[in-house]
Amino acid sequence: MMSFTTLFAYTVVSVYFYYTINYQTTIVESFTIKTTRRTCTRNLNHIPSFYNGNLHHAIGFSLSSSSSLSSSSTDNADTEQMKQKISHANISNKNILVVGGSGRVGGSVVCNLLLHNAKVTIGGTKEESYSQSKTRWKTLYPKLDTIINDENDVVSFVQIDREDKQSISNVLQNKKYDLVVHTAGPFQGKVKSPNGVIEAAIENSIPYIDVCDDYCTAMAAKSKYDALAKENNVPCIISTGCWPGVSSLMAKQLTNAVLKQTQNAHLKPQDLNVEFSFFTAGSGGAGSTLLVATFLILAEKSLMIVKNRRTEVQAMKEYKLSNFGPIVGDKDVAHLNLLEAASVHDVLGIGSVKTLFGTAPKFWNTLLGVMAQLPSSLLSNEELMEKLALFSLPIVRVVDYFAGATNAMRCDVTCDVDDSIQEIALYAHDNLEPCVGECVVGFCAAVLGDGCVQGGVSFPEEAIESEEDIAAVLSLASVGAHTLEVESNSGLTMKSMWGEE
Repeated sequence: MMSFTTLFAYTVVSVYFYYTINYQTTIVESFTIKTTRRTCTRNLNHIPSFYNGNLHHAIGFSLSSSSSLSSSSTDNADTEQMKQKISHANISNKNILVVGGSGRVGGSVVCNLLLHNAKVTIGGTKEESYSQSKTRWKTLYPKLDTIINDENDVVSFVQIDREDKQSISNVLQNKKYDLVVHTAGPFQGKVKSPNGVIEAAIENSIPYIDVCDDYCTAMAAKSKYDALAKENNVPCIISTGCWPGVSSLMAKQLTNAVLKQTQNAHLKPQDLNVEFSFFTAGSGGAGSTLLVATFLILAEKSLMIVKNRRTEVQAMKEYKLSNFGPIVGDKDVAHLNLLEAASVHDVLGIGSVKTLFGTAPKFWNTLLGVMAQLPSSLLSNEELMEKLALFSLPIVRVVDYFAGATNAMRCDVTCDVDDSIQEIALYAHDNLEPCVGECVVGFCAAVLGDGCVQGGVSFPEEAIESEEDIAAVLSLASVGAHTLEVESNSGLTMKSMWGEE
């Protein structure tokens, strides 16, 4: 173990110094709006989205015939949202239990819930971590300084064991909760671990959301709890967030647009190809838990669906360029075993699906590729990967300082029998951490909407059914995005795709 850790350390340090000498960051000085390509590209540099005290959600951007930029206040936006079934208004004054709320992902969700007037209880193992997180939240979102204080009883902590159903039930029965959000995963490699959170939520008839990133783990929960959730009429959406989550809704909206066209009446879902490309600069500000999940994913071959057949390829080996819009630009991406490949095929029936991922600086791609060549028995050793994550975290933080935390998604839909079918959707955000929170909260608004999500355990692409509801969730999930785009031969517009005018 020592030889592997030492090798990893020398590799990271060496490429880090190369990176600091050769890598330059670029800053976009202006925003552009191109209606001909149905593109909304926003520049938020003058308003640091993650550090700004004024909620950057409150800045409304729209496309108009004059390609002008308009803004609106949070109050006006909330008033408009009141007219919709799925809106941030659904969250206001709701009591929400966030399991794992002291972590990076959970903290982002908590902050976004509080900024939309929810009352949040953090379920965790250590109150000390919660106290430290509160201080950090106020630094990152100064507006929370007036929300989180001794006078406002809007956030609290309760100790739980997330694998113990009774531990969770005791909390849920002590107070009337409207929603349970599991932000501690379940992450990679937890197929056999008990999920007391979803079990307790369903038994107590409380809607549930999680951010599970592993298909086998998600399917285990679905097969075990779906029948009871339907019987109790409890809506549960698993694997939400940006990717997976928003990415799957992007694919559903694009493929639905193709299939509903009269000239495409002869086509079926299995005739279509969906290619996902994902990009995250540095680690995206990930904590040790997400680093462990990344290392565990590298132990797996990457699943591809090719003409309705499952096949596997080596992860992070063969790269291609993918364009993520004018701000992020072209990035190298390679196969990585991500949940969408299986879920979009199984749920939507798409015939061919692949998932590609890349990071920056480029040496991170190289390093991930090298790690993917290591024996799977080594990479799948969770205890060892936890130690490696803790060891590498300081170095990762230094690189993140220079690389930033940009997060971008691209979804392409094509068809082998009709090359005129070319649908593209792009999403890019300047910071992965708040991005995840905004996306998860979009799904929270959906599950809290009156009758928007049916009872049962569902992936996002089966839980959010209508095109209007998908656009509403995508609109909420993209409030902080600096780039949104749709290129469509099937009639999709910014409004029908992203909820943008």
